[in-house]
Amino acid sequence: MKPKDLDYMKLNGTPYFDESRWVSPLNYEREIRGENAKDSIYIHDVTLRDGEQTCGLTWSEDQRVRIGVALNDLGVKSIEVGMPIVSDENKRAIRRLVDMNLDSEIVPFARSLKKDIDESVDCGATRVVVEHAVNPYDNELVYGVSPEKLIDRVVSAILYAKEQGMKPTFMGWDATRSTPDYVLRVFTEVAKQAKPESIVFVDSFGVASPFAIEFIFTELRKAIPDIPLEFHVHNEFGLAMGSVFAAVRAGVSGIHSSINGLGERTGNVATEEVAAGLKLLMGIDTGVDLTKIGYTSRLVEDISKIQVANNKPVVGKRLFWVESGIVVDAIDKLNAAGINAAMTPYLPSLVGMGDIDVKLGAFSGQASIKYWLKKLGIEATEDQLEELTEIVRKEGRIRNTVLELDEFKRIVGDYMK
Repeated sequence: MKPKDLDYMKLNGTPYFDESRWVSPLNYEREIRGENAKDSIYIHDVTLRDGEQTCGLTWSEDQRVRIGVALNDLGVKSIEVGMPIVSDENKRAIRRLVDMNLDSEIVPFARSLKKDIDESVDCGATRVVVEHAVNPYDNELVYGVSPEKLIDRVVSAILYAKEQGMKPTFMGWDATRSTPDYVLRVFTEVAKQAKPESIVFVDSFGVASPFAIEFIFTELRKAIPDIPLEFHVHNEFGLAMGSVFAAVRAGVSGIHSSINGLGERTGNVATEEVAAGLKLLMGIDTGVDLTKIGYTSRLVEDISKIQVANNKPVVGKRLFWVESGIVVDAIDKLNAAGINAAMTPYLPSLVGMGDIDVKLGAFSGQASIKYWLKKLGIEATEDQLEELTEIVRKEGRIRNTVLELDEFKRIVGDYMK
């Protein structure tokens, strides 16, 4: 059933509304989307590498393989599987994933060192991410290299990887704490001299605003028009998704992200948020099967033993809980009119998260009580409905939580005696 369009606002046939979602028309204004955003963006998932840098987390060989297979099933373009030089266990896991001939590209991670690249080659991989800090203070004080030596080191590593038959990506980290002219110089020289498959600009500490990210990617795209640009961002100020949208608006080709936002400190931008956000808010496809997001998130949560926050975007358990009587009443009326995503931006089934869950508690209204009585096959008069609503509200206030279904059954059973 489709809703009837109002004379002064149309829903049917618009890019912001369909049977499973209802988002903002503002997203689709030409000025908002910009002229450089691509119709599709690929995801390079870093759960197995940067995600493992979450304090206290390490993947076993079998865990790495299991998550890798799940990421492939999810539909990410490429999987950053870790550093083979770190351990034989890492190398075995990477080899196993390479030998599976998955649809997702298996991409080891290497420092700008020949021995790291050799280990990646030995795993049978054809892609590699070659990394180096680009911040001048990191390089002068930690690595002892000048800007000239930095460029020479990175270019040499990328050219060496190519000589081994690999397709290298250059990842320059801690880029946002460098001045724009310095960053542009480094990336432009690497692009010109080594011509990597792609270039990753990294906001390692989440310290650039989305406005700054749009600016720098606009400049990078002008300076390096022929090489795909990718973005890797952390979430220290809660700006990661905003920065992703800014990068996409500026013409970025790929986003680095991790399941459940795993990663150092506050973590990386979350793969599930990137895939759902770009598709549902902007109509930009990432190749990810959104219906598999819930399963993949729970799998990584189970293996990592790092619990997802109940209110986390996209995969939080409370995201689709409804308690307020006013909201439940609105859902009933809007659903009856053909608007399925009534009081949520999209239906939970769209991201593999089940159904809307009507909860009972201190703010429940008669619509909520009626909903559950109908589910239980129990009829009640208007007076009984009113009294049961008050009993549930009182119990919710006393317990200061939502009531489980068994408790509601007990309340109804005692009342109906």
